[in-house]
Amino acid sequence: MSKLDLFWNLEYEICFGIDIREKLQSFIENNYKYRKVIFITDETVSSLYSKFSEFNFLHQKKPYKYIIKAGETSKSISEYYKIIRFLASINADRHDLIIAFGGGVVGDLSGFVASTYMRGIDYIQVPTTLLSMVDSSIGSKTAINTEDGKNLIGTFYNPKAVFINLKFLDTLSDKEFRNGLVEVIKSAIIRDKELSDLLMSKNVYEKDILEIVIRKSISIKKKIVECDLKESGERQLLNFGHTIGHAIEKLSGFSVSHGYAVAIGMAMFSKAYYKLGVISKETYLQIINILKKYQLPVSCEYNEEQIYQEVLKDKKNNGDKINLVYPKEIGCAAIDCISRKDLKNIISVACR
Repeated sequence: MSKLDLFWNLEYEICFGIDIREKLQSFIENNYKYRKVIFITDETVSSLYSKFSEFNFLHQKKPYKYIIKAGETSKSISEYYKIIRFLASINADRHDLIIAFGGGVVGDLSGFVASTYMRGIDYIQVPTTLLSMVDSSIGSKTAINTEDGKNLIGTFYNPKAVFINLKFLDTLSDKEFRNGLVEVIKSAIIRDKELSDLLMSKNVYEKDILEIVIRKSISIKKKIVECDLKESGERQLLNFGHTIGHAIEKLSGFSVSHGYAVAIGMAMFSKAYYKLGVISKETYLQIINILKKYQLPVSCEYNEEQIYQEVLKDKKNNGDKINLVYPKEIGCAAIDCISRKDLKNIISVACR
């Protein structure tokens, strides 16, 4: 990786760095005067990086840490409330800082805590998975789940900064790596044909290629989010595959990971729009081929009625309408505002 730190302005800084600890400490000491630093992480990250508590800030004071169970089930109201109680117990206030150190679950939950505790305290994202680096740490979305659906409670709340170091990816399993790669593939399909070609022609496991695709993916999301933070227009393109994906996650009790579920969603909607004559066979097969290259699923075991009922609970619904994203061609996606009747038909075609 290049020794040159790269910063992008998105009302906050996104930084690639060689030494995250040094850069993070410098950022805090040079920009803000925090009395306490609270790390929120999960059991997996805590065990892999047991020395994260050596990130000694504030004149070598030991930071606080809160460890959650790994997995989507921790993005819950009950876990959120436990963290709020913990912050109150240590007298945390608006002069303090939360550091989300982990994957997407940690980032989403920590961000929601930060956005609501005392009506908002500062936080920083330090993503440790590919999925969180290219997706959940960028864009200012925070959320927790409920029994009725994923991310139904949340806010738009900017972190003070995002610090990305690809060295964290060395500890990922191949399955978890591919889970995050789905969001890179999605970015390529909706906005960047060159990125799609790169993913098909090169070995993404090579460090130099991996850095290129991560930077490209983040750049795509950054540009879209800057134009539409609150998801009223163009940002909805980032939901490609997510409408069915979130339904599959919920139906599986979150045993199907986010990336794998989104891969299925992208494949199924592409199939439906191809079968309905909206997109070409070539575009459909290109999407299937790139997913298969990286051993990602393209179908699921759930029937159309199960998926339809879950999709109806999706937060992207607008009365009797819902916006679906489909690829017109590789590198160009569109938003299709459809009725519930048309939605059921599209899901039916996708499930055949």
